[in-house]
Amino acid sequence: MAFVDLEDFLARARLRLDSVEGAEKLSEGGDVELLDSDGIASIRRAAVLVSIIRRPEGPTTLLTHRPDTMPTHAGQVAFPGGKVDPVDADEVEAALREAHEEVGVEPDSVELVARCAPYITGTGFRIVPVIGILPDDFVPKPDPTEVESVFETPLSFLMNGKNHHERSAQWNGQRRYYYEMPYQGHRIWGVTAGIIRALYERLYDLGEEAA
Repeated sequence: MAFVDLEDFLARARLRLDSVEGAEKLSEGGDVELLDSDGIASIRRAAVLVSIIRRPEGPTTLLTHRPDTMPTHAGQVAFPGGKVDPVDADEVEAALREAHEEVGVEPDSVELVARCAPYITGTGFRIVPVIGILPDDFVPKPDPTEVESVFETPLSFLMNGKNHHERSAQWNGQRRYYYEMPYQGHRIWGVTAGIIRALYERLYDLGEEAA
């Protein structure tokens, strides 16, 4: 099954994901198998804001292009987000702070929905994706030091398994399988596509889609 409408998506998220408060219940996913023992021991906490905007043509998700100068995941498509800092109470607060710094999201204006399962990256981050709804009239104000550009992708496109293309490549001597979701010239792949795929699998029944 794929995306039906925003209200159905939100109902599934509130039912099948973690609340924005309280203990985590969902199991970690991602690329932990790519880390050695030292990498696992030094995993850093991070968070991203999966920002949804109710646009007249349908709900969209806000994504950014990271500058080529960034130390990790340079040039890739990403959700607004970053490392959890000492000033942050938790991953939710970190996601909101980073979204404010990167694209001008006012934390108090976000309707928080749920937390997705933590995603371990091959670069040693434990990312908690936080789903939040932005104001209908939100206009991004990207910080050029952290964001190369900003674009929106229909939520219906991202929550449709037919748009998820599995690829593979050699990385650090290992064969890595990953997802890619090309959209209007934007290459959504890597960690961001992995988070989207994990969210899709959690919210929608793949067996129903195949039928």
